[in-house]
This record gives sequence, structure tokens and C-alpha cells, in this order.
Amino acid sequence: EKKDLALEVNATQAENFTVNATNANDVVFTANEGYRIKTLKVGDKTLYTVDTSKFTPTVAHRLKHAEDLFLKLDLSHAKPLLFKKKSDKEWVQFSFAQYLDEVLWKEKKESKDLDASKFAEAGLFAPDAFGTGKVYDFVGNFKVTKVKFEDKEVGDSKKAKYTAVKVYVGTDDKKIVRLDYFYTGDERFKEVYFKLVDGKWKKLEQSEANKDLHAMNNAWPLDYKPLVDKFSPLAVIT
Repeated sequence: EKKDLALEVNATQAENFTVNATNANDVVFTANEGYRIKTLKVGDKTLYTVDTSKFTPTVAHRLKHAEDLFLKLDLSHAKPLLFKKKSDKEWVQFSFAQYLDEVLWKEKKESKDLDASKFAEAGLFAPDAFGTGKVYDFVGNFKVTKVKFEDKEVGDSKKAKYTAVKVYVGTDDKKIVRLDYFYTGDERFKEVYFKLVDGKWKKLEQSEANKDLHAMNNAWPLDYKPLVDKFSPLAVIT
């Protein structure tokens, strides 16, 4: 059983934490081995108490965007919890979806569909070697509303805020599309892999995706498991 710690949101240092302040806009608090974050405090006042029967958080980030300060507690890899500073003595819970749209992606003025079949287009995707194949990372300057491959939709865009889109292409022209997104249905991060089967983009079991990706790049572990959720339990398409 890990020991409980309290973290004061304005702290510059904290007992039993390692604080990394190299980037003033993202100060990282990591609980030392054997400890977990149980409470967040503003001065002496308790801001939030973690249900440690469900979560064992060990990392928090204090994020600065222009004049705004946020505290992000990683309840787990998949589940962020966010607070915004209103005044020295008051912080309030803030929707992570709203944070993505209004803060993190503030400069992305446009929202549109992404056609992942255009993975070779410079400015839209950036290529990188991936074993014998290549991986293309979405780098376009717009918010992705839906992911398509030519005229076929990949995955279910309902309640999804896409944080990354990758297209893995093998030497045999086999393609795997990976979608990383924040799902507003349960406010958790997902990482899902798709492959074209019989003219439709099929959601792969992780073991199937690993097999295909390992065939392209043997450095990809056959037992790889995402640290976040594998799919949206509320949006399963069979």
C-alpha cells in the first residue's frame, strides 16, 4: 500500500515529491517511490480528494498558458483531471475537453475532416522510418472532426477529440491507422488501431494490431499494451 501525500497547487517544492521545473510552463510533480497523491490543497483548504480505491495518481503538472494557470492531475494514464486558478485562494475544476479546444488548440482556427489517405502530403503528415515501412504522423494545423480514408470513415468520431492520427504503411502497402483521442463520453484517453478488411475499416484487437506492426518493424513488441484505454466502451462498433 502506497503512502498518501497532499500536494499544494502553488508549491515550488514538496516533501516526498520530485519537482521538475525546467520548463516553467509545465512544472511536473512526481511522487517518490512508495507514495501516491491523495489530496490537492489550496493553502490549507482541500481542493480535491482522490478515491484511492480506484486510482493511484503519482504525477501532477502545473501548466501555464499565457496568464492562465492549470493543475492537471493524472488519475491514471487515461484519466486526466484538471483545475484552473481563479485567484490565489480559489481553483476550480475545468473540463479537459474545453481545455483542449480553447487552450491547447487555441491557434487551430479551423475544424475539418481529415482524409488519412493523403498521408504522403507534406504539411499534413510528417513521415518517419518504421522498420521496413514508414509511419506518417498528422501535423496539420486544424482540429480533426472526423477521420476518413478516401470516402470511408475510420472509427467513430462521435464524442472524440483527436490528439494524434498515425498511418503505418508496410512495404506490401498494408496500412494500419492509429487514432489517439480524448473521449468525452467517459472523459478518458483512447488509443485504437484499424485495418481495411473487406472494404471497411475494422477496429483491431490489440494482439492483431501488434502482429501487423511487428511484421513491419520487429522492434514493435508483440505484447504491447496501450497505457490508455484501447477503445471507447460506450462506442463499440462491431
